[in-house]
Amino acid sequence: KGPSITIQSASSTSLVAVHSACQALINRDCDMALAGGVSIHLPEISGYLYQEGGTVSRDGHCRAFDAASTGFVSGHGCGVVVLKPLSAALADRDHVYAVIKGAACNNDGSHKVSFMAPSVDGQVQLYNLAYDKAGVDPATVSYVECHGTGTALGDPIEITALSQAFAARTDRKGFCAIGSIKTNIGHLDTAAGICGLIKAVLALHHRTLPPCL
Repeated sequence: KGPSITIQSASSTSLVAVHSACQALINRDCDMALAGGVSIHLPEISGYLYQEGGTVSRDGHCRAFDAASTGFVSGHGCGVVVLKPLSAALADRDHVYAVIKGAACNNDGSHKVSFMAPSVDGQVQLYNLAYDKAGVDPATVSYVECHGTGTALGDPIEITALSQAFAARTDRKGFCAIGSIKTNIGHLDTAAGICGLIKAVLALHHRTLPPCL
């Protein structure tokens, strides 16, 4: 028992890896799983061409959910988590940082706004599926680690979908914080989701909401 946090991403292969690993553990295909992702760009090339209406930032900063944001910057990094059934982890006296209560995965296909952006309906469906699987009431969620690219297209879709998913289950307002690790380390592409998960897990562990730059 304890506080609840949601980790979500519009598109992340590393979070799909976590979801698949959870399913493998539930189905007893394995006793322990490692899931993660890595994004290292070589050779290192500095700089990029900014284009109005594109995804990369005009000033080299990612300001998720900020009206002044013009996009994201890329980063390098990797992350991996060790996943085990809770009973097994406790029996082995492992240090348990957090418990994944539920996970869901979908693809909204032709309903997408564009190839690079999800639809509101698709994200709402995913949130509801995840909360149902976890048996979690959104009214108890204190923080959502978001995709948060800082783009004029993606951020409003994400906030609209979250608002609709929460509003369908609670009348409470102003109780759940949001954030994105992309403001700290940039967009890590295939490693973005796992790094967001690790951030959320450590936020739970330290009972602290990290600042969003």
